Amino acid sequence: TKMADTGTPQRPCRTGKQPPKESSGLLMSVIRTLSASESNEQRDREKARLEREYRKSDQRLDQLITNHDQSLKDVMQIFGEVSGRLAEARKRIRTIKDNLAACKRLLHCKRDELKERWLEGVEHKHVMLLLEQIDEVRDVGERVGSYISKKHYLHATQLLVTSLTRLGTDLKMVEALKDVNLDLHARREKLHEGLIDELHKHLYQRWTKEVLALRRQGSGRDSTNTLTRAGSDRASIGTGKSDKSRKNLLEMMTTPNKIKGLAEGEGLQEDVSSTDPEANSQYFMAILVECLALLGKLPDAVETIKRRMQKELGIIIHRTTQQIVEYHPSAPPDDPPVSSLAYLKADSREAKLLQELLQVVFDQFRLVVAAHQSVLVSMRASSDKHGIEVHLYTMPDVWSKVQAALQVMLSEYLDLSQLGANQQQAPATFTETATDLSSFFTKKRTPRSKNFSLFKFEASYHAMTMNSYLMEQAAGQGGLDGFEIGLSAIDGNTSSNTNSNSKKMTEKMLVCPASPHNITAIFNPLQSFIREIEDALGCSPGTHCTLYVFITDYIKDAFLAQLHVETAGRLEQATKALDQWRTCREATLLKTMKVNRPLLQSSISVWQSIEELRWLLGALPLYADHFVSMMCNTLMNYRETCQAAYRGITQPDSEDKRIISATWAKDEDISRFLRDLPNWRALQAGVSSECNIEGDENPEEVGERNRKEAEILTGNLGDQLIPQHEILADPAQLRTLAHLQESLEWFGSCIVKFATSLPKKSTSNSILVSGEVPPVSDASVQTLTSLAKDFEELAHTCLLVLHLEVRLHCFFYLLPVARGGGFASGLDSQEPDSEVLKLIKDLATIDEALSNTLHPRKCKYIFEGLGPLIANILMTSVVHIRRINENGIKKMCRNIFSIQQQLTNITMTRELALDQARQYYEMLYNSPDEILNAIMNRGKQFSELEYINALQLLHRSSPGHSQELLQTSLQRLSEILGDIGVTV
Repeated sequence: TKMADTGTPQRPCRTGKQPPKESSGLLMSVIRTLSASESNEQRDREKARLEREYRKSDQRLDQLITNHDQSLKDVMQIFGEVSGRLAEARKRIRTIKDNLAACKRLLHCKRDELKERWLEGVEHKHVMLLLEQIDEVRDVGERVGSYISKKHYLHATQLLVTSLTRLGTDLKMVEALKDVNLDLHARREKLHEGLIDELHKHLYQRWTKEVLALRRQGSGRDSTNTLTRAGSDRASIGTGKSDKSRKNLLEMMTTPNKIKGLAEGEGLQEDVSSTDPEANSQYFMAILVECLALLGKLPDAVETIKRRMQKELGIIIHRTTQQIVEYHPSAPPDDPPVSSLAYLKADSREAKLLQELLQVVFDQFRLVVAAHQSVLVSMRASSDKHGIEVHLYTMPDVWSKVQAALQVMLSEYLDLSQLGANQQQAPATFTETATDLSSFFTKKRTPRSKNFSLFKFEASYHAMTMNSYLMEQAAGQGGLDGFEIGLSAIDGNTSSNTNSNSKKMTEKMLVCPASPHNITAIFNPLQSFIREIEDALGCSPGTHCTLYVFITDYIKDAFLAQLHVETAGRLEQATKALDQWRTCREATLLKTMKVNRPLLQSSISVWQSIEELRWLLGALPLYADHFVSMMCNTLMNYRETCQAAYRGITQPDSEDKRIISATWAKDEDISRFLRDLPNWRALQAGVSSECNIEGDENPEEVGERNRKEAEILTGNLGDQLIPQHEILADPAQLRTLAHLQESLEWFGSCIVKFATSLPKKSTSNSILVSGEVPPVSDASVQTLTSLAKDFEELAHTCLLVLHLEVRLHCFFYLLPVARGGGFASGLDSQEPDSEVLKLIKDLATIDEALSNTLHPRKCKYIFEGLGPLIANILMTSVVHIRRINENGIKKMCRNIFSIQQQLTNITMTRELALDQARQYYEMLYNSPDEILNAIMNRGKQFSELEYINALQLLHRSSPGHSQELLQTSLQRLSEILGDIGVTV
């Protein structure tokens, strides 16, 4: 039935178990029906039904057989073929079993003989292998040498290590290879040394030499172009090979970790076909490290690198110094600099050479650090790959050695050997920002010189580093001379041994003379490099590297102390120069100062000190406030010195004596009056007083102003004669006062310009550029401005004293003229009064002294207005003349004419006021009535008081006239002046 349903024959079960029939359920149902039937009829019906079903099944089966007759035939045929093949296979297997059994019996009989033959074959094969290895080992030496000569160190190392392994294992008992074994071991040691040398060459020489080569190629032999910074050199390299080298350098500096494959555990591959295995320096160093790891010498290599690092860095510095010195021969000696800092200014040759040396060394050290970083990556990867336990150095160790090498170099250029001897007199509290410098300028006894050091650096980190470095150098030279030299240089000993050692130190090659002031030329580049170091070390805010500590300690403990001493010395020299009133007349120096008048040497010297401190603001920006404080203290001391010098001229030794001009200059009313006058304002504005008066004032206003000045001065003086000790009679003192005025005015203006140019912290928000002046505190700027005003005020006081002193000389010589009498003599003398001649000579001497010292507009300010003053003195002196006749009038007119002629020679203008004074005395030729009639006819020419004094003099000169006649003349004068409306 199943076949009929599916239409395909099914494979019979091989296990003998028949699959369950689909009709089994029907059969059981039939059996239950027959068992449960109660009658035969039911059984018959069931039987009939079953028979019908069987007939249907037979019909279907016949039909199926008929339909699938061909398939059944094919199946039967295939089954027959398969059965035949299986029978043949059973027969062959039975034959093989029989043959194997027979073979087993035969092999059992020949077992010992076969085993012997097999062993012989194995032995012969091993012997052939050993012979091949011996042949290979015999040629290893030449092959290794060939690889080494081509710098294919990885192949050479792998071949050498493999051969030594064979000689130590398989070929260990081969006596004939003993010499080969010794040779290979010797080559192994030699290869180890060569690898170390090659590694150091690439760490310290290959690319650092490229830096020097590129700088030479970029600048050539031209010393002017060569003295440039390293960055500009690298930016201006030519084409061709230099571009390739420059590219390699930049890659070396900017991407020190290019060999990522090795760090990730991948193997290194060496190209034996390459003609330049060193082209990629980082990869080549990685191969060298891998070779050392294969040789088992990686720990030794690490120790060697650590041991030689300091020495190699020192060699770089020495090589760089040598090449810079060779390419920049010593220049012919120039004139000695004005100050110790003059040769270190930004445009000086020494500063540029030192900066170039430092910049080139920095560039090379950056490459060295990058190379070490690459080597450390390779060492870490090789040690992990080969399971080698090694204590590697770290990048902080490299930076530490770099800082130590720089400290050794800086110790030579900063002249630490002379530190102790030069700083014996240094103050202990110079680091304060408001240090009082007055202690430097007090007179002290010269102490006896002692040969001892103020302090030593022998226990400092720098000294220990330098000592270890010098000991390494001395070990290579076969002695400890170098170490002794370095130790003496640090300690600053002054013994005889030290003197001989310091002589050896001076023979060391330096690009510029050793000096503590060298720090000013290199501080800013050092700070930039220090920031790189601290960024690389990951220093937290507030912490600094050892190089920073070394520099700051040196500046605090050495440079600033010496700077204080030098500044104090220069100010002391300036004080001595001021005591001697030495002036500078050198045209070149005055031209640089932009002045055309002689200046006091002391002012120039102090200003040069201020300029040096101003330059130090940009050179050492971290100490800007300290330098500004030094400026303020220096200016305060110089201000006191100048005030003392002024008092020395204007205040004699005796307290009961005084100089009237100085007293009047201090008087607030007189000083305010004089400074309110237009001529003073024009003088301060830098405009000629003459131009100002001619443009803005008429002659009447000028005359009125001068008369007012004369009246105020006459009122302050009174009728008393001036003693000679109350004036400055010596023209040299006036010349000195003029020098002081001119110098202090120039000095104060320089300080004002400097204070104005300083950036303030409260208003400065820009980023500080290296070399620029940093912002300073507002209080410091205010202090500088206040000090500058003090100098200007003292200069103004000196000018007022000169202005008043010339006028006091007129009072001094002219007041005794009227009191001396001699105007009623019968003799007609052709000479002026002796006092007038003295005044004329005195005015000429003063003019000669001041004209060569002061600016012409100041001289004009001093002598302008003397005519009205002298006219006022002579006209008011009438009251002191007892009697006068025609000879006396002629004499007085002759006096006035002589004075007028001298003033005209000085001021180059005619003094109209003296014409009026001469007319006043010529009026005395007339009688009182004639004078009164002239007033009525021509009007008044003088004041009422002057007319009264003239009438009284005429009355005294005519003894026969009564007092009533005088009163009548005075009454008539009052009526005439009242009628014409004259206000007295």
